[in-house]
Amino acid sequence: MKTFRAYADEWRGVRHAYVQVRVFGTRAEMCQDIDDCDFGPSLNAHGQCSGLMHYNRAGRLTGRFACMWLNREDLRANGAEIVAHECVHAGMRHMANRGLNVQQPGNGWSVHDNEEALAYTVGHLAKLINDRLHRLGVFA
Repeated sequence: MKTFRAYADEWRGVRHAYVQVRVFGTRAEMCQDIDDCDFGPSLNAHGQCSGLMHYNRAGRLTGRFACMWLNREDLRANGAEIVAHECVHAGMRHMANRGLNVQQPGNGWSVHDNEEALAYTVGHLAKLINDRLHRLGVFA
């Protein structure tokens, strides 16, 4: 398994909130880890992104707001769709954590601004994750 972080707000110059990305060789290995981490049942998923609240050893909330599971098998067959799909889940969780709803204005933002924030977050996460997957040789 390969693990790395993808920072949601890095496009704004902020590196705090992140998705932990876990990449496995096969779907079976990935699904087993999803179930072992109590985020299942995985039901033979091609990928999964689950929101969470992560605390460090001192009991303080960290920046990890989601965990994304991917596997080389399915990424080679349908990588663009899987990464985009899971990044939307991560982006929606991140927006919810910031109190933003893409359907309604709020926090001094218009609906259009909330949609833009989601779009930039999802696009940036997809870019970071795809770049890292290529460096790891997942698509080779």
